[in-house]
Amino acid sequence: VPMVAPGNVQVHVINSTLAKVHWDPVPLKSVRGHLQGYKVYYWKVQSLSRRSRRHVEKKILTFRGNKTFGMLPGLEPYSSYKLNVRVVNGKGEGPASPDKVFKTPEGVPSSPSFLKITNPTLDSLTLEWGSPTHPNGVLTSYTLKFQPINNTHELGPLVEIRIPANESSLILKNLNYSTRYKFYFNAQTSVGSGSQITEEAVT
Repeated sequence: VPMVAPGNVQVHVINSTLAKVHWDPVPLKSVRGHLQGYKVYYWKVQSLSRRSRRHVEKKILTFRGNKTFGMLPGLEPYSSYKLNVRVVNGKGEGPASPDKVFKTPEGVPSSPSFLKITNPTLDSLTLEWGSPTHPNGVLTSYTLKFQPINNTHELGPLVEIRIPANESSLILKNLNYSTRYKFYFNAQTSVGSGSQITEEAVT
């Protein structure tokens, strides 16, 4: 098997889900056989928004021939990763380079996990929601938009409300009685707005 690990491993994080890794080629003598390529082992150490450590699943990408760089797609935003690189010949893999740590930046969150509308009165509705399953960063706020729908399904004026990220319910007052409303709800990180969840309810 090869004797030497690739040196000078560098990681360039391109965005919240993509990184590029570079390495120096090993001396051909040290391959001790036919150079088949390089393998990059990488794994998520932890999510930076949640402290939970799940079972660590190592992923492997193989780059054929004498390539000295490769792309790592499909990373999770706002996470800490480790990687190492090994050279491969027909017999097997050489030793791993020292582990390199890199972090992906924040991304936009997934949609809130649920939106429930309860306690209708003549002129109010209570909204309850769950935070996104994948915050992909630090939540900065929620945005609620809502508008009345009349009997012919025409939409009335849209009202928009910003809600602090630590809230999980809201009582909407001063609504029209016996009116159907449509709600659009999403979460934000510093990067931007995530996908929205919609719901309808009647006062």
